[in-house]
Amino acid sequence: MRRFPFAVLLAAAGCIHGSPAPQRDSNALRAINQQERWAQDALSRRPDRTELQAIRSSDFTAVGRGRGELKRLLQAIDRATWIRNTAAELMLDDADPQLAATFDRAGRMRADAILAADELASALAEAKGGLTIGDLRPGLEAVRKAQASEDRIARLTSRAGGRRLAPAALPVPRPFLASAARLVAANPELTRELDRLAPDDAAQIRARLADVNREKEEAKRAEPAAAPSPAPPAADEVPPPEPKEAEAPSPTLTVANDAAVLLSRRTPRSITLREDGLFELSYDDADYLVDPQGKLVRKEPK
Repeated sequence: MRRFPFAVLLAAAGCIHGSPAPQRDSNALRAINQQERWAQDALSRRPDRTELQAIRSSDFTAVGRGRGELKRLLQAIDRATWIRNTAAELMLDDADPQLAATFDRAGRMRADAILAADELASALAEAKGGLTIGDLRPGLEAVRKAQASEDRIARLTSRAGGRRLAPAALPVPRPFLASAARLVAANPELTRELDRLAPDDAAQIRARLADVNREKEEAKRAEPAAAPSPAPPAADEVPPPEPKEAEAPSPTLTVANDAAVLLSRRTPRSITLREDGLFELSYDDADYLVDPQGKLVRKEPK
């Protein structure tokens, strides 16, 4: 069995989406297992429905956490592609069913990572300041590399034991394009950022952008026209306003304002509600008359 220097293996494992991986040895298996653990960890930490809703509502903490999780999910896509490439090369000389299981499992793991990242990117695109075109570029590149990898796998010759490798289909429609289109539609100044993307990605986003703008216009036209407000009646038709009955004085004294100051200084002998609606705070030297809001009306010496 052919072996490669350990440094070469680390270089291949460290570059998630690099060139075909080295031949199988214990170090190669450890590298595959490590990449798989990291990818699974990113999937286990993806936001749930409640967290996604908080992101859409522009919750500052949720948006910050979501941006970090998006980066890890995009890395998980590249990790899964690297695992499939590595396992496919190792299976050239080795028919170990564990390698075949790892190869298939990486395809499913990558599909889950793509869907989770696309859903999270969509939520961040709705948040204020939650996403940029630069944030989406690694995702678009990861999907493009994944597709190139699957095209290469489809052309590979049979592996050890006569096994033919089946390419894994990527989720459709192509992820991240709709999020990018909505982001540019809401922020037209980002249109120039599309020129920094791969030409095919930029063209598809511009096509989606036209669809988004058209949907907005159709939604506006579908909104019912506001009913005109009824014309005011003529001056001679305006009925005279009905007289309002005077409100009864409040039977409750609010301990505030002047009343609060008086009560904090000393306790009155009595507090009485008078017929005129005022409250009488009776002290030895004088009676203080306050309204229901506690404001002093007058002082009546004894």
